[in-house]
Amino acid sequence: MATAFLTNLDENEFKAFLKEALREIMGEAISKQVESLPEILDVKQAAKFLRLKLTTLYEKTSRKLVPHFKKGNKLYFHYSELKQWIKEGKVKTSSEIEGEATTYTLTTKK
Repeated sequence: MATAFLTNLDENEFKAFLKEALREIMGEAISKQVESLPEILDVKQAAKFLRLKLTTLYEKTSRKLVPHFKKGNKLYFHYSELKQWIKEGKVKTSSEIEGEATTYTLTTKK
């Protein structure tokens, strides 16, 4: 039955079907990976979560660019702090910048 369904699709419909199926599969895989992470991460877990090489993560921690803590010679990371750190790097859209500029010009006295 599935074969008949797929053969009735034109090329664009088939591509759209595959894209949606892959999004669903990848979404499930990512959510399972995130659910399996503990609140406290070691360096390897943090590097994997951030998709950074270990050397890059060590460099960022030594420059105090990534939130972390140290116990003895070991580095640890709070999962929630890393998520927040990622969110803080959000790039504003043009409309957000324009809105802030408008608010600033309206509220600032000359």
